[in-house]
Amino acid sequence: MSLLLSPETYERLEKKFGKQEAREISEALDAVKQDAQKAIENVQQKADFLITQKKFELKDELTKELATKADIVRLEGEIQKSKLELDRKFTILFIILFFTTIFINQNALEFIAKLLGIIKP
Repeated sequence: MSLLLSPETYERLEKKFGKQEAREISEALDAVKQDAQKAIENVQQKADFLITQKKFELKDELTKELATKADIVRLEGEIQKSKLELDRKFTILFIILFFTTIFINQNALEFIAKLLGIIKP
């Protein structure tokens, strides 16, 4: 007797078709059930494989598109380098502006000397 059919259902099959045919029907239903379970397992395995494959594809795509820690560190270094270059340029331009102001305007030199305390008012 099949585990798929309840005892009452099996007895009905025996009454309707006879003992031998009821057994064959029960075995056929068991075979169908086993085939269906195998098909479900195969589909599940294929789905698991495809899921894993898609995960790896997405991971590869994201690692190619997103910035890595190394990229961020490299960019921070470039930013610091640019910052130092700009700081030097501004310092040089300030010094040039300072001396230009002094050479063009002699009163500015006297005023700066008074500010620094070199000349007494």
